[in-house]
Amino acid sequence: MSAIDSSPSTPDEPDLQALLADVLPLQNLLAPTETDYLLLDNAVDVLTKDCMKQRGFDYRPYPPRPKRNLLDLRTRYGLLTAADAATSGYRSTIPSGDPAEYLAAVDKIDREREAAGESYLTTLYGPNGDGGCRGDASMQIWGGPTGLMSVPGYEAIVDLSVQSRELIHHEDDVMAADRAWSACMAERGYQFTTWVDAPAKFLVPGNSVTTAEIDQATADAQCRRLVGLERIMFDAETRVQNQLLQESPFAQVFQSQVKAAVERAKAYDPLD
Repeated sequence: MSAIDSSPSTPDEPDLQALLADVLPLQNLLAPTETDYLLLDNAVDVLTKDCMKQRGFDYRPYPPRPKRNLLDLRTRYGLLTAADAATSGYRSTIPSGDPAEYLAAVDKIDREREAAGESYLTTLYGPNGDGGCRGDASMQIWGGPTGLMSVPGYEAIVDLSVQSRELIHHEDDVMAADRAWSACMAERGYQFTTWVDAPAKFLVPGNSVTTAEIDQATADAQCRRLVGLERIMFDAETRVQNQLLQESPFAQVFQSQVKAAVERAKAYDPLD
């Protein structure tokens, strides 16, 4: 193969951007749409505010939650764009969490609530943290005190996502792609049996990005594009997840419960 191209993109990069916009079947099942999430959060906040007001307290909700991809392909498959590899090595494959601005706003509100005293906190959250006005509001919308996580079947659906990630490593097309990626990396001077092992020595807490990491990540990104590694894994996991969902006794019930919660939340939609 030719020497490593130092350009930040390749002809296959548009497909990678399209892949980043795709979602796995369980992503659609595990979480409502972004629009529905905002609707659900608003409904719980409206009910919580009314409950707190009846008890003589003010209530300021958290800011709208940032978009969250529960099955992020960057972290799930170590997905690398050429541009990310060239500037930050493997760092874009590390879960980034919520934006700092959002976390700061949440922290400020939490401190305000704590400063309001024990009576306020107990009224809002209940004595065990899963009740009070907030828990009651969640019960009315979600059918459980802790939002989406309290919908029956949630843990079983999460377990399916763990299973599917493990199962794809035994799919013939994924194993063949991994071998092809390993051979491509070997031609560039890097010895790895599987893509999973490649970032390990660099992603150590406290380590900063080095030239060696950028060089390896750049080669990694190129081999991934040549093999089509992420697309192959995504297509394989889509097959596996669809099969798991067909066999799951929880999936249909869970999905219907989430849809019912969305319908209940519509009664509190400020746009209606």
